Formats: sequence, C-alpha cells, structure tokens
Amino acid sequence: MKKVLSLLMVCLCAVSAWAGDVTFDATVDKGQWGSNDDAAAESITKDGVTISCTQGRWNLTDQYRVFKNATFTVASESTITKVVINCTANDNAQYGPGNFTGDDNYTYSGKIGEWNGSANEINLVASGSQVRITSVVVTIDGDVTPTLAAPTFSPAGGTYYTAQNVEISGPAGATIYYTTNGSDPTTASTVYSAPIAVNQTTTIKAIADNGELTSAVASATYTIESVTTVANIAAYYALGVGSYAAIANPVTVFYANGNYVWVKDETGYLLIFGRNAGNMNYKNGDIIPGGFGGYLKEYNGLQEMSYNGSQDLFGFQAATAGDPVNPEVVTTAAVTQNNFGHYVTVENATITDISGKNFTVNDAAGTAAGFNQYTGVSIPTDGATYNITGVISIYVKDGVTTMQLQPTAFEKVVNLDDLPKVDNIAGLLATAAETDVMFNNPVTAIYQSGNQLYINDATGFMLVYGHLDTQYTNGDQISGIAGNWKLYNGMTEMIPIVSTFTEGTAGTPVQPSVIAIEEIDQSMIHNYLRIENCTIDSIAGSNGRNYTLTDETGDLIMRLNFNEVTIGADFDYSATYNVEGFLAYYAKSDGSVQQLQFYPNLIQKVGGTVVVVGDVDGDGVVTAGDITALYNFLLNNDSTAIVNGDQDGDGAITAGDITLIYNILLGN
Repeated sequence: MKKVLSLLMVCLCAVSAWAGDVTFDATVDKGQWGSNDDAAAESITKDGVTISCTQGRWNLTDQYRVFKNATFTVASESTITKVVINCTANDNAQYGPGNFTGDDNYTYSGKIGEWNGSANEINLVASGSQVRITSVVVTIDGDVTPTLAAPTFSPAGGTYYTAQNVEISGPAGATIYYTTNGSDPTTASTVYSAPIAVNQTTTIKAIADNGELTSAVASATYTIESVTTVANIAAYYALGVGSYAAIANPVTVFYANGNYVWVKDETGYLLIFGRNAGNMNYKNGDIIPGGFGGYLKEYNGLQEMSYNGSQDLFGFQAATAGDPVNPEVVTTAAVTQNNFGHYVTVENATITDISGKNFTVNDAAGTAAGFNQYTGVSIPTDGATYNITGVISIYVKDGVTTMQLQPTAFEKVVNLDDLPKVDNIAGLLATAAETDVMFNNPVTAIYQSGNQLYINDATGFMLVYGHLDTQYTNGDQISGIAGNWKLYNGMTEMIPIVSTFTEGTAGTPVQPSVIAIEEIDQSMIHNYLRIENCTIDSIAGSNGRNYTLTDETGDLIMRLNFNEVTIGADFDYSATYNVEGFLAYYAKSDGSVQQLQFYPNLIQKVGGTVVVVGDVDGDGVVTAGDITALYNFLLNNDSTAIVNGDQDGDGAITAGDITLIYNILLGN
C-alpha cells in the first residue's frame, strides 16, 4: 500500500510542477527570422502562451535575439504569475537581462531576469542593448492545455525576385503535412521531407501532427516577381528607397573592407553592404561585371545597396582586374554633400576631439567631421600630421545632416629616409610601442585575409594589421617595410606604413610547425602551427564562430577568424581533422577573459577532405565538379556529392556558394 501511495504522490507532484509552466527553448521552439534583418517582428505561440518582439531574430541555433529598443511581450488568456528569462550574459552587461526595462515587477540577477505579478500581458523594452535569450519559462494561474506548435517557414512568406527553396520546421517528433494548391492540409496531404522549390507565386499551407495532437494551419505566400534592371548607379538611385533591382553595366571597386564595398561608374558612387559582395574579396581597381543587384535601403541617411530580410544581394561575379582608383587630393572644405561617395585624401591633417569612433580632421582649409567606420583602421592619437584617405559619407540623426570623412587609411607624414632602421621582427619589438622604424631585411608573407597579414623571418612571427593595397601569397618576399607595433587585446601587432608594403617577389612557402595542444603556450602567439588528429565541437552560444579543438593531449579554443574558412551545417563532427592556422591571444581590458585561441586557415579531414572554401565534393581540390555538385543539389535536391556545401557560412546552400567557387577558379 505504501508503494502505491508513494507512486501516486510522485505522479501528482510531477503534474503540479508541469501544469502551470510553459517553456520556450531557443534550441527547439523557433521563430521565422535567422537572417540579418534589422526590422523583423517575431512571435511564437505554445500551449496558449505567446512570446513576441517587435524586432529580433528567433530562428538561430540556440538563442532568441531581441534587438535594442525592441519590445518583448509575453501574453496569455490565462493570468500570468511569473516569467523567467534566461540570457547569455550577466546583469546589465551587453546581451544580459538587465537591459530589459519598462515594468517595476521585473528584476534580474546574473543571467536570469524574472517578472512576478498578475497580468495577461507583460511588456519589456530592450533599452540598454540587444538581449540574447536561451529560454523563457512562463507560469500561468491554472492548468496548461497542451497544444502542438504550428510549423514555421524559412524563408518567411513575402515578395521575392528569385526562386526560393522553402524549408518547413515543426515540433520535435511531429510529422509535417503540406499543400501548395491553397487547400488546408490534413494528415492525408503530402508529407514534408525536403525543401520545396518555389519558382512562381505559391501559397504553402502546413500542419504538424504527432499522433495525439494536430497543430493549427500555418500559411505562407511567396510572390515571385521579375527583377527590374537599370543601366547604371544614377538610374538605380532614381528607383527610390525600397526598390529591388539589378545594375546592367559594370562598376569599379575603389575600396572594400569586410562586407563594405564602395564602387563607382561614370554616373555616381555607391556603397554595397552584405556578405554576398563582401565574400568576393574585391579590391581597389576590380571591375565587377553587370547583372548584380540588391535592395536599395536608407541607413542613417545613407542610401546603399544591401539586403532586406531574405531579399539578399545577388549576381556578384568574379571581378576582372583594372587600374586601381587613386583618391582625389582635397581639403576639408570638400567634405560636402555634393561630394558624397568620393574617394579622397586630405593631406597634412591633424586629428583632434577623439570620442569613440568620432573625431575631427583639421587642415589649412578648416575642419571636417570624421567617423572611424571600418575594421583595421585605428585613429592615431600621437598628435602627428597625417595624410587621411577615405570616403565622404553622410549621417542623419534627428533631422540633422552631418557629412563625414570615413577613413580607409591614416598615412603618417614621415620622411622614410629619416626613420630608424631595424634588421628584423625582433628588432621591431625591441623598440618602444608606436615608434616607426624601417626594416633592413625582407620578411616572408605567410597568409593574408582582409586586414590581417601574417609574416615571419628568422627571428619570429608577426601580424601586420591594417588595410594594404597589395595582396600577398605564402612565400612572397617583401622588402623595405616600415611601421610600428602596439598592443591589442594582449597581442602585439605591427601597424604598417602602407606605402612601404609594395609588390613581393616569389619565394619558398612557409610550412606550419606540427605541434600538440599541450605544448602550446603564449610565447607562440602569431606562430604558424599544424595540430593533427583533432576532433572539433561547436561551442554553444558562440554564433558559429567558436569551437573546441581537441587532440589526445588537451583542448584549445578554435575561432573562425578568416572569411575564407567556414564550417557549414553539414560539417562532420564525428570525423578527425588536421588543422593549420595561427595562435592568438584574447584578453579583455577588464581582465575578465584571458585565453589562447587558434585561428584556422585550413581544416583538413583525416583521409583527404579539405574543409575550405570551394571543395564541395570533398576530393581535396577545387574544380568545376564542385559547381556541378551544387547545381545538382539546388535543382534536383541531390546531396550525394555534397560534403561541405555551405561555402559562405550563411547556414544554407544557395547560388551565393556557386558564385564564391567561380571566384576561386578564376583566381580571385
């Protein structure tokens, strides 16, 4: 009798603990948006409770993102008595629960925010910063009526200008049934098993069923329209903000940094912003063939070609080499709206009034506002005279328009002949920080990615950090370089005098040193290393950037730091890999984080598969066969030859991956 009573009590306790709680788990319960849309509303309903936000991204791997200034809402027809919000960061640090405000019943401690009271709706505003949430537990006054969440669609329904592959997601363990003829689906409808190709206007309806419960009908309409094509940049602007169009004629790149690509033609200047352009590794002088396009949007007063949700940039092809664009030499008086987008150099200028990214440029003609937009460019603080090269841009806030010079390079005005001389990297590091010197001896280039160039000589390794006009390959000998060094996040970096980094001469490629993880220490920062027979595991909450690298001797954090190296959704975590790259050190200024990290430039599956950009079919080389494999997947859903299809790391296999491989095959 006691055993029966005890079992009954356990069951009753289990029911009472479950009855009033509804849990939203970011790894399971998904919203619609996983792209970089800056104006996407999100909503999830489960067991009679709805959580929503006015701007966010809720279709990521392991977190809900509520954007800064967005409202986060919890609502239910039953009375809500408690809400527990688990976040990725502590208190009011960036992304933590302390950034929510707007309700006196809300408190927070550590990574947990908590609301207690009695209401049918709670509204919190992410006023401090974006808030990143791993789960939300809502307690209601009364029993929860179990429901099955309706399926979600990715991309979401809307107007598109290219064919879409629509994925449908549903609750774990449930079967999804769908229709495309406008009728409501039943369990006799088509079972969803693979992305649905939509190349004409179509409405998809879907339900989820787990054998006990059936969800409400979810519906999404995809309107496929033709892309407008215009001749040039001026005609593109004339279409107006909100247009989605292609430019037919070629344009010339004059500056590229990450996802920012500035171009020009005879009619004007244009900023292109987005991964589909940024991943093409364009450089000054490159001519982009016509046929590319995107969404014309306005951001802080600046009109740019960009993406809008799933309306992504498209048509970017490998460039043909042209003559580099030389900046116009101007004074600060030229930083006006009439010269928007111009590529300029203000000579013999000084920098004052530095406040964060803002500063003032001073020359004989007067002053102009400066804004440090681009990575790899640091505002000098030494009071010296500089030639400042950059792009004239615009910023509008509260109706006030400010023209800005966004610097692409600060070139200190120095007489190279007067610089102190050092023989090598060790000689550079023996000088005081931020002391310009010139090398007597050449150095060898190892690897270049964006603003990062790794070099070495007989005395050691060094990271050169800054935008260089010259592109180097492993083994190139570079003579006559000059610059200084400084400390950044615990690492020494060389800040180059750009004009001294001229064309290299071909030499012997540098080979990485094979090493075990337990042998690695801080003295090897920037060294080129190879760690063999490793396993790789993703680190939760790192947004696909941080991984744990493990060999038989220990563990090391691996961070995907270079655009050229990606780990796609189809990565084989059960395999063993040889990994090559560079040792780094990350130290936050407040001392809260101090750790060694490994930046890979090559991930090679033991047995020959190279997980680098281009090798889709896993044969270790980049060929036309990789493009064929992607075409077969996109057209016929044939994944038999796909080993690493997501080459650009955006979480999906798209035409952008094909474009990227074309670029590699053409040598760009």
